[in-house]
Amino acid sequence: MFLLADLAALVRHPFSAVGLIDARRQLLDGLLALAVSVSLPAAVAELAALGPFRPPANLGSLPTLTAQGADIYARWVYMQRFLIPVYGIGVSLALWIAAAGLIHGIARALGGRGDFSGLVKLAGYAALAGVVVLPLALLDALLKLQGNARAELPLGQLLGLLGVAIFLWQNALLVMATRRHYAVSTERAVAAVVGPVGVVLVLVLALVILAIVLAVIGQQPA
Repeated sequence: MFLLADLAALVRHPFSAVGLIDARRQLLDGLLALAVSVSLPAAVAELAALGPFRPPANLGSLPTLTAQGADIYARWVYMQRFLIPVYGIGVSLALWIAAAGLIHGIARALGGRGDFSGLVKLAGYAALAGVVVLPLALLDALLKLQGNARAELPLGQLLGLLGVAIFLWQNALLVMATRRHYAVSTERAVAAVVGPVGVVLVLVLALVILAIVLAVIGQQPA
């Protein structure tokens, strides 16, 4: 599989790998990489959804309203656990394409000469970098199936830290891709990437807050 070879190259030699991917791969290759990057984590999440419900820990230490809201949200997430990964695929695809569109617009405004389809291709490969944590995510899903909360907690914390590291790495890859594809300086590439990523983060945060509010409202008695 050429995707595995490209992923290995991104891990070992990211600077040269971005250039080779930009020169040799087609748009369909990047779209395939993007599809794999969002569908595999969703499949692992569906596996984890088969596990039993576990209420949030340490609710007794929280204020009453906060603890009630956290419990309601956890139960809503559990009820929707098989649908959330499916929705996540569509949302992730939309956010990656939207980020690519914003980066393209800013890079062109800063004097870049690349095209949108080429950036989408490279963005797909940047998204693919996230699958390197999939083995640990699969292990976490298996622990959820067994209801092994003691082993699951430290692994979940490790996955959270790795998630932040992967996010930073993906953004570094986007900066490399923008600099290479649009033939702009590193400073302009950073400027083109940071703005759209901030917009995406705000959108994700807004969606999470909206989901929590809707979950709490939906559990209130009529």
